[in-house]
Amino acid sequence: SLDFFVACLSSVSIEHQNSLFDEALSQLYLVSLHFQLEFPDHNFPLAHMQSELLTAFNRQEPRPSQLQHNVAAALNRIGWNHSFEYETPEGLSLDMAQPETKSAIEVDGPF
Repeated sequence: SLDFFVACLSSVSIEHQNSLFDEALSQLYLVSLHFQLEFPDHNFPLAHMQSELLTAFNRQEPRPSQLQHNVAAALNRIGWNHSFEYETPEGLSLDMAQPETKSAIEVDGPF
C-alpha cells in the first residue's frame, strides 16, 4: 500500500543515502518505477534522488545466468524469437522480450 512505501522510504535518512552503494541505489530505482506505476498521483518519497538512482541503475551491467541462456535457446528452438536482455525505454533490462507483442519472460534462479 501507499502508506507502506512512504513509511519505508521516508526512513532512508540523508546519512543513509550517502552510504548506499550502486546496487542499493539501482534497486531503489526499480522501486521508484513500481511506485510511479502503482501510485501515479503521488510523489515518490525519494524523488530528490531520482537522477542519482537512475545513474546507479544504468551503471549496473546485466549478468545473465546459464539458466537464462538455456531458456533463451529453448525458446528459439520452439520458434519464440526474442531479444535477449532487452532494455526498455525506462531502462529496465528484461531477460527475454518481444517488444512488438509487449511480451517478456524473466528467469529467476538457480540460487
